[in-house]
Amino acid sequence: MCRLVGVISAEGVEAEEYLLRAECGLFEQAVRGRQGDGWGLAWYRDGLPLVVKSEKPVYAERDRFEKAVGQVSSKILVAHVRKASNPRNLPRELIIGLEHTQPFRYGERVFAHNGVIRVPDEAMEFLGDYERLVKGNNDSEVYFALLMREWDGLGSPSEALRSLEEILWKALEKSGKDHPAPFSSLNAVFSDGSRLYAYNRFPDEEKLKSLKSLCYGDSPYYLMTYQVDGKGLVVASEKLWKKGEWRPLGNGFLLTAWIEDGEVKYQIEKVIG
Repeated sequence: MCRLVGVISAEGVEAEEYLLRAECGLFEQAVRGRQGDGWGLAWYRDGLPLVVKSEKPVYAERDRFEKAVGQVSSKILVAHVRKASNPRNLPRELIIGLEHTQPFRYGERVFAHNGVIRVPDEAMEFLGDYERLVKGNNDSEVYFALLMREWDGLGSPSEALRSLEEILWKALEKSGKDHPAPFSSLNAVFSDGSRLYAYNRFPDEEKLKSLKSLCYGDSPYYLMTYQVDGKGLVVASEKLWKKGEWRPLGNGFLLTAWIEDGEVKYQIEKVIG
């Protein structure tokens, strides 16, 4: 599975702290979890997203990763390391490549996901014109395209996420497959350039309690966490260091953070359940 980090800071993101210097920063998570199928960073300049990504293991090209991290000058950062899912059972060469690597971009929005969409082909039948956003064979890209479609149509990420989950359950029913749910996780960090969003969603809490976080092994693998300090707000697949108070985001909750009067504000709302 993949690992995610999102940061918003009124003073500007110190990307090295979260991705490289932290005891359990994104690079260290990639090493420990062998997230070796690509990496990507997205940040904003003059309101437009810049995306740097690679299909190679981040630990195999640390110099390039460090250079990309050093280029980040932004109040919002979305970062991702990938361990490829393959619900279609395709040859590996068909699921590794830049077109499969996250974050994905749509206009001013960027998006990164951890989890598996188990019925991607059936879900794609609900995309309509938004099928054009799917460039490769990554099931996460189907989730991304569905979210963009529903967000455009409904006007808010929370409503879009509710509708998206209904669509995925319809896709599972249409497939006739006996999966317990149409996804393993819908965990995502995304942004529209003015706000940072993080969504924590997985279907089977009891089963997934047995899967533990990579670095400290003290939290469920799919339980995202966030911390607010004087520098801003960071949300991640798991805590990046032991210091300070890390709060669980919670299954079915959406975190929205923004900058107002020189400070980071945020709210958390229940989307599902």
